[in-house]
Amino acid sequence: MSLHDEKVELLRKVDIFSSLREYELDIIARHSEMVEFYKGDVIFSQNSAADEMFVVRSGRVGIIGIDSPDGLMIAQIAADESFGEFDFLGKTPHSALAMTEENSLVLRFPAKRYNAADIFKDHPYISANMLYRLLGIISERIVNVNDLLNGKEQWIHDLKKQLLCDKLTGLYNQTYLKEDFISFLPSAGGNIALLMIKPDNFKEMNDTYGHRAGDQILNLMAIFLQSELAEGDIGIRYKGDEFAAVLLNTDKDSAIVRAKGIISAFRTMDLSGIIGSDKVSIKVSIGIALYPEHSSDSVTLVEIAYSKMFRARKAGGLRIVI
Repeated sequence: MSLHDEKVELLRKVDIFSSLREYELDIIARHSEMVEFYKGDVIFSQNSAADEMFVVRSGRVGIIGIDSPDGLMIAQIAADESFGEFDFLGKTPHSALAMTEENSLVLRFPAKRYNAADIFKDHPYISANMLYRLLGIISERIVNVNDLLNGKEQWIHDLKKQLLCDKLTGLYNQTYLKEDFISFLPSAGGNIALLMIKPDNFKEMNDTYGHRAGDQILNLMAIFLQSELAEGDIGIRYKGDEFAAVLLNTDKDSAIVRAKGIISAFRTMDLSGIIGSDKVSIKVSIGIALYPEHSSDSVTLVEIAYSKMFRARKAGGLRIVI
């Protein structure tokens, strides 16, 4: 098989060229070249001009997003697969870096001595067919993703739950307040109270009885916090020994009553099974921010409640600031 026939045969296997007729494939092949790369060679860098696209004849190429921590591997391109075509046809700079993972033979279109604009100017139907096929490829991928998602609703729900839930206590975690709380506020309707809660004496207990006992106490606090929440309310382990509670349909007076109930619940927790003594109890400070009275912005609301929580601690602890 001649080199030209080998290039045509390779092009025929690639999605973006699959709709081209034989003489069109012949034109692409004549304006392409085979290039040898050694392991670790950079084929193109991120943000460089996308004047070419490539097809792997043999070997393997890694597509790497260099802006991400440690360089995230986006894709691995194997034999008979193309890369760089989206940026090339979209006339945008390369969005990632392409580097060979092993010695590779790669078809480059157009060859260095040609200019893609000139080729497409002389053969406009080829670029039109390639763009049409590219749109088809994108559409197929969207359909495939939708099919996958439609069959994986429970999987997606479970994944989201894992991302938003604290592994130790089972409550929502800090990510919930940073991401989902934003959309939750306006959709919940009515008055909402956000309580930020911190034990005044947890550090001393953790230092005295050990981290295992500390984790058990945090678990027990999560259980007691949940017992004080009404249907629709949300319990959160914010970070470390800090908790939060989102209380629906709760005004200032109701928030204070609910906060007192939480303080009381924590003080009545029986810790003897964990620390071997019934003479120690958990005391907490609580800061309260009200939606929309104090702020209609979720980030600001968290900051206000958090600041008030520390004001309560600074004032001596075992108290509420609203």
